[in-house]
Amino acid sequence: MFAKDLQAFFRSLDGGWMDLEKTVDTYKSGDPDVEITGIAVSWMSTREALARAQALGCNVFVTHEPTYYNHHDDPDSAIFELAGARDKRAFVEETGLTIIRCHDLWDQVPEVGIPDAWGEALGLGQAIAGEGYYRAYDVTGRTAGDVARQVAARSGAFGQEAVQLIGDPDRPVTRVAIGTGAITPLFAYIADLAVDLAICTDDGFTYWQHGAYAMDAGLPVIIVNHATSEEPGMMRLAKTIQAQFPLVSVHFIPRGCVYRMIGAEEGNDGR
Repeated sequence: MFAKDLQAFFRSLDGGWMDLEKTVDTYKSGDPDVEITGIAVSWMSTREALARAQALGCNVFVTHEPTYYNHHDDPDSAIFELAGARDKRAFVEETGLTIIRCHDLWDQVPEVGIPDAWGEALGLGQAIAGEGYYRAYDVTGRTAGDVARQVAARSGAFGQEAVQLIGDPDRPVTRVAIGTGAITPLFAYIADLAVDLAICTDDGFTYWQHGAYAMDAGLPVIIVNHATSEEPGMMRLAKTIQAQFPLVSVHFIPRGCVYRMIGAEEGNDGR
C-alpha cells in the first residue's frame, strides 16, 4: 500500500462538498508514492506528535489541522521568517514523513466525521437538524448549567478540565447547536437552527462580538477548546482508516485540549 492509496480513499468519501481546486487536503511533505510502513493520525502535526509517529514506525502522518501555522500551509508565508517555523520545516524534512491533511473532507463526512462524532461524544442523542458543519439537538426540560456540566464531564476524557459558560446557568433551554472545530458561528446557529443554547469553541467564538451579543440577548453559550471538539472525530478517522486497510498498522496519537487550567495556590495572595 502506498500513500497515494490512502489519499485516493479519502477522495472516495467526498460527497461533493470539497472543492478539489482549492482544498487544503493535500500532501504537506514527503512522497505520494512511498510504501506505507505505518500510519499515524492526530488532530495536529506538532513536532511532538510527529516524533511520536516516527518512534511508532510510521512513515505517513494524517493531520486535521495545518502543519505550518497557516490554513494553506503556504511555504512562502512570512511565518517562515521565524526561527521556530524554519526549524520545524527542517525537522519534517529530516524525518522523511509523508504528511497528508484530512480537513475539508472530514469536517463534513456524515456519521463518522467531526460533527457527528462530537455530538455522540457529548451524549446529545440523535441530531434533530443541521447538515454539513452543524448539528442541533433537543435538550428540552434542561437548563444551560445542566448541559454545561454534561459537556464538561464528557470533555474531561479529552483533557479539558472545565468548560466556560456565558449566561444564566438556571435558564431553561430546548435546542442546542454544535459546530465543527473553529467553525462555530453563533449568529448562524441562531439564524439557521433557531437555538436557545450554543456550544462554541475558543477558536470559533469572539468575546467582544459573540460574547457581547450572547449577554445582551440572554443566550447561554458553552465554550470548549477547539482541539477538544475535534478529538472524537480524529479517533473515528483512525478507526475508519484501520477498517479500510486492516493489514496496515494505524496509530491514533492523542492531542486533546491544548491548554491546562492554572489557578493561584491556596494562601498565595500574589505578593
